[in-house]
Amino acid sequence: MATTAGIPPSPSVSNPAPTRRRSLSDRWYSILLITPAMIFILIFALFPLGYAIDVSFRYADLTSPQGIADFVGLDNYRFALHDNIFWSSVQRTLTFAIAAVGVEMVLGIGIAFLLYQMKWFKGIARSLFILPLAASPVAVGLIWRYMYHPEFGVYNGILSSLGLPEQNWLGSTQLAMPSVIIFDIWQWTPFVALIVLAGLQSLPKEPFEAARLDNASTWRVLRTLTFPMLTPVLTLVFVLRAIDAVRLYDAVFSLTQGGPGQATEVVTYYLYRLGLRFFRLDQASAMSLLFLYAVVVFTGILMRRFMRDISARARRG
Repeated sequence: MATTAGIPPSPSVSNPAPTRRRSLSDRWYSILLITPAMIFILIFALFPLGYAIDVSFRYADLTSPQGIADFVGLDNYRFALHDNIFWSSVQRTLTFAIAAVGVEMVLGIGIAFLLYQMKWFKGIARSLFILPLAASPVAVGLIWRYMYHPEFGVYNGILSSLGLPEQNWLGSTQLAMPSVIIFDIWQWTPFVALIVLAGLQSLPKEPFEAARLDNASTWRVLRTLTFPMLTPVLTLVFVLRAIDAVRLYDAVFSLTQGGPGQATEVVTYYLYRLGLRFFRLDQASAMSLLFLYAVVVFTGILMRRFMRDISARARRG
């Protein structure tokens, strides 16, 4: 077959090689995801912590012309260890935490079991329980302050209608701390109840069905199945509530402001008064670091046992 003169043959058309899209590796993708959180932690957590550590070794009286002056070694820590007001506030903080968290755990577990057994309106009940957690502690504290008012408060109105003597709830040294504890129990018991309820709903059904077939009593099921399986959840919620209770501030600020006298002055409020009212940032920083160290040690001990139980369950599974 003759070819046309002067016309070159057409080249063979070949498919172009597909372009390979460059993708991030898992390592760089994870780094990219956690970078905003790490920047936030660095600015708002680690930098203030480092600044507080530096100030705790200096003389820092903002009312003096020197301001933040030279290093003074461990003088601020010696002052903290020998300050009777500080140790009294620690004692009040521990009293509050033990009473409040203990009652919240008992009531929260009981309410969680009641909600778990409900067949109707369970969603509405859980929504109502979230309301105390969604409200601002300071705003709700102001409302409770008027409810505790000795003249036109709700609680004295109830006592008066029952023929009982009215009380000065927030003005009495004997009743001020119990009043703050009652407020904290009202606000944070729903938190315990909802977490325990989630733990109950996540328990496997097979062991309980086997116990029902064996005609096991309710107490035996609770003692041998329910509570042992709920131990990780109970430990976690106890740690969270204990940490939150020892750093109590909002309720004291809105209800009593540490009064009457120093009856409700917990550690955080004393540090606020010492550092931001008397402007002794050095002493307040040293006390806050000692308090932080104690909380970290306490949390580490509990979380070590918690992680050990989790690993043991994983090995058995």
